[in-house]
Amino acid sequence: MAHGTADDAGRATTERLVAAIAAARPAVPVEHCFLDVVEPRLPDALDDRPTVVVPLLLSTGYHVQTDIPAAVAAYPRTVVSRHLGPDDLLVDVLLARLGAVPADGAVALVGAGSSRSAATAELAETGARLARRVGRPVAVHTMADDLVAAFAALPRPLTVATYLLAEGRFASTLRAAADAGTTVAEPLGVHDALVTLAWRRYDETRAAR
Repeated sequence: MAHGTADDAGRATTERLVAAIAAARPAVPVEHCFLDVVEPRLPDALDDRPTVVVPLLLSTGYHVQTDIPAAVAAYPRTVVSRHLGPDDLLVDVLLARLGAVPADGAVALVGAGSSRSAATAELAETGARLARRVGRPVAVHTMADDLVAAFAALPRPLTVATYLLAEGRFASTLRAAADAGTTVAEPLGVHDALVTLAWRRYDETRAAR
């Protein structure tokens, strides 16, 4: 289950990711749905079959804490896995998208953000994990911040890790905030580590049941 976006490239990325997840375990029926914007929506995808909902969401927030539990409440044979982050596999994908970071450059991590304190803590944890891997501090920001001002306050060259699953309005806004001295990495997109992580969440949930 992904969030959903009106962006054609974002929807295509989600479809490719779900196809890769399904291909990794062809014996398990895999269907995809969305929380918002596009269909099928989560309630429409549920019935009386035993089902594990794996949220392709990077952090907790209102959707994880409220929307998803409300949607599955009427389906006693449906359980919901933990969302994806934070996890070292996500950091693996961030590093792959960042590529070579200049030795004298700064690094920032930008996520969607949420008013929930748990989401803020999870984004900070991802930033800390990324900092350990790149060997330097990582400035952490959300899409709610003034990114133009935030980037201007950081040394150049600046490399920005895009903590978003796919293309969409947030990714476009993030690129628009960058100046000539700033390189913005691509969203996480489709990656073997994301496929592994989705199945890990599925397995954790089944084992707990």
